[in-house]
Amino acid sequence: MQVLRPDFRSQKKFLLYEFLREEIGDDTLKNFVTEIVYDKNTYIYQPPIVENYIYEIVFGAVKLGGYSEKGDEYAYDIVHTGDFFGNLKYLNGQFSEFAKTLVDVKVRCYDLNFFKNEVKKNPEAAEWFFAYLTKRWCLAEKKLCKVNERSIIGKLNFLKTVYTIDVLDVKGKVHNIHCLLTQKDKGDLIGATRQTIANALKNNQFTLDKIPG
Repeated sequence: MQVLRPDFRSQKKFLLYEFLREEIGDDTLKNFVTEIVYDKNTYIYQPPIVENYIYEIVFGAVKLGGYSEKGDEYAYDIVHTGDFFGNLKYLNGQFSEFAKTLVDVKVRCYDLNFFKNEVKKNPEAAEWFFAYLTKRWCLAEKKLCKVNERSIIGKLNFLKTVYTIDVLDVKGKVHNIHCLLTQKDKGDLIGATRQTIANALKNNQFTLDKIPG
């Protein structure tokens, strides 16, 4: 079976926060990293606010998206426990993303300049970050490939395979990411309308239920 989600399990486990604790100590780290809890369906950020943080998800899942010319929201990525997101500020002010919680979430907020400097000066951290970006880039390419696939069922199969992941929220409750996605979210992620998704689910429920997670 083709592996649709990039898998780096063979690599050494690297935890940035723990690495930084050993490198600079808790007292110094607290000056640059804070932890915040957000309730379900809360915006962590949205335009026109310009954030100076990179976020790490400690618990939960977050929807990332943008806006159409009419101002309507659309989702283009779902990130979860262990993932990083935010504005690295390399796009000359063209970054226009929102981040919204799918469940009760805890995030670590890294001061942007601190995050960049630590990744640049520590070879081990830099190697981890390059690998992490490559993983996200690889998954984005796979999503783009599936968007161009004609079969709606094939696209939905892909979503179920990629997002059948269990995560804990801040209260310790288990959530399956795929089950958190609305029909509009699914449509956004695979380039289909909500109605098209609804019709496909209605006509192919038995087939979709048998897809392995």
